[in-house]
Amino acid sequence: MRSINLINGNILTLNPKYLIANSLSIDKGKIISINQTTPKFKTLDLQGATVIPGFIDAHFHLKNYGKRLEQLDLKGINSLEKIQKIIKKKITQKKSGEWILGFGWDQNLWDKKIFPSANFLNNIAPNNPVYLTRIDGHSAWTNDSAISKTGRTVSQLNSINGGQVINNCIMVDNSMSIFKNYLPRDNKEQVKKWILLAAENARKKGITGVHDAWQDKVTVESILELIEEQKFPIRCYGMLAGNDSNLLKEYFKKGHYQNDYLTIRAAKAFIDGALGSRGAALHKPYDDDQNNCGLILINKEEFLELSQQCYQNNFQLNTHAIGDRGNNYVLNYYTQILGGENDRRWRIEHAQMVTDKDLERFKEYNILPSMQPSHCTSDMKWLPERIGQNRLKLISRWQTFIDLGIKIPGGSDCPIEAGNPLFEFYAAITRKDHKGWPDKGFQPQEKVNRLNALKMFTTWAAYGGFDEHRRGKIDIGFDADLTVLDNDISTTDHKTILDTQILYTVVNGEIIKND
Repeated sequence: MRSINLINGNILTLNPKYLIANSLSIDKGKIISINQTTPKFKTLDLQGATVIPGFIDAHFHLKNYGKRLEQLDLKGINSLEKIQKIIKKKITQKKSGEWILGFGWDQNLWDKKIFPSANFLNNIAPNNPVYLTRIDGHSAWTNDSAISKTGRTVSQLNSINGGQVINNCIMVDNSMSIFKNYLPRDNKEQVKKWILLAAENARKKGITGVHDAWQDKVTVESILELIEEQKFPIRCYGMLAGNDSNLLKEYFKKGHYQNDYLTIRAAKAFIDGALGSRGAALHKPYDDDQNNCGLILINKEEFLELSQQCYQNNFQLNTHAIGDRGNNYVLNYYTQILGGENDRRWRIEHAQMVTDKDLERFKEYNILPSMQPSHCTSDMKWLPERIGQNRLKLISRWQTFIDLGIKIPGGSDCPIEAGNPLFEFYAAITRKDHKGWPDKGFQPQEKVNRLNALKMFTTWAAYGGFDEHRRGKIDIGFDADLTVLDNDISTTDHKTILDTQILYTVVNGEIIKND
C-alpha cells in the first residue's frame, strides 16, 4: 500500500512548519503532503489515533536479540533456586557435552546480591559446558566444563589484560573473549534468521529503524542478503566492529555505504565494562569493592589508531563508555583527534557516568551522548551501594546535556533491555520503574520533558545517524516512516504510557497493522 491518505489523525510532526496536522499523504515511500489529501489515493481513517515520526532505536543489537530469543532467558529471575530449575530442565533436552547458553541473570536481584560460587553450576551440570551472559553483557557465568574447553586455567583467564575472574566462575569483560572461540559457531543462515526475527519484533514495537551497535562481516552480509531478498523490514544504521581490521579496511576503502534500508558509515569500540559487574572504569574505587576501579578494555595505541583511521576516512566513531574514568578516557582521545568544532558527530555510547569537567567537552567538540534511559531505571536500586551517594548525581545526566544544547540519540541497548521505545520514553520522563518507584524519580533533576524525550527516539536519533534530512520528523519529501499509537503519549497520564498499543508501523510507506 504505497499510495495512501492517512486522515483523522492526531499527528505530532515535530516540525515547526506544521504545528497541527490531522492528515497526510504518502506516495512511493515518501510523505508528499500534510493537511491535504490526494483524491485518487486510497484512504485510511485513523479515528483519532496518534501519529509520530517512526521510532528510531539508536543503540540496538539485532543479531544478539534474535539469538537470545532462542537461549535461556534469565532476565528478572530473583533467586538462584529458580535459575537452578530452569537449567535442570534445559539439561534434559541436551546431550552430554552440548553447550547450555543463556543470558540476563543479575545477582542484584538475588537475596544476598553476591556472585555465585563455582560449585553452583558444577553441581547442576557436570557434563555440559554452561555459558550464561549477565544482564549487561559484560560478564559470563561459567562452569568447569566450559572453562576446560578453552584449554586454560582460571589463573590464566584472570591474568588477561582488561579481564577478571570472580569466584572461579564469573568471567568479566576481556576474560570472556577466549570463550568465543569455543562456543557453538554461528553460520550465516542462523544469523539471517536471528536478524530477521529481531527486526520483525522491533517493528511490532513501533520501531522503524535501529542503529546496530556492533556489526561483524557475517552480520553485514546477512542484512545485505535480506535486503536483496526484500525481507528486511526496517531501516538500519550499522556500526562496524572496531576489532575487525579487515572489515574496517574494506569499508574505509569503499567509503560510506547507503541504500534505502542500510547505511554503513560508523565504527564501534569498547573502552570499559558495566557498573553491574563492576567493570565500568571509575576515577575512584567502587564503594562496595574498595580494591577495584574497573577495567579499560583497549590499549592506548589501538584506540588511537582506530580514532585516526575513522577520522581520516570520515567514519563516525561510536565508543562504549560507562564509568566516569571511561568517559574521560574517550573524551581525551576524541578531542585530540577532532581538534575543535566539527560535524563528525562522534558518539559516546551510554555516557552513563560523566563528571562536570567533561560535560563541556561534549558541546565544544560536537560529541553526542547516545543514551538508554532504561539503563538508569534498571540500575538505580543498587547504585547507591555500588558508587555511593556522592556520585549518584553523575548518573544519566539527560537534562544537563539538553541544557547545554546537546542532542541525545536515544536507544535501549536491546537485548540488554527490552527494546521497547515506550519503556524508554517512560523512563526518560519519570526516572521511575514500572511500579512507580521512587516517588519523585531517581535523581529527578535529570528528568526530560515529553517533547525532548520524543526527540531522543526520533529527531535526535536521526541526527545521530546523519539522517536528519530525511527522517526523525514529519515533513514533505521525508521518508514515510511513522509509528501510530492508540494513545497520545505527549499528554496522557504517565501511568498509561506503558499500556499504550502500537496500531501500525509504517516503513518506506508500507503500512503494517499490529495484531
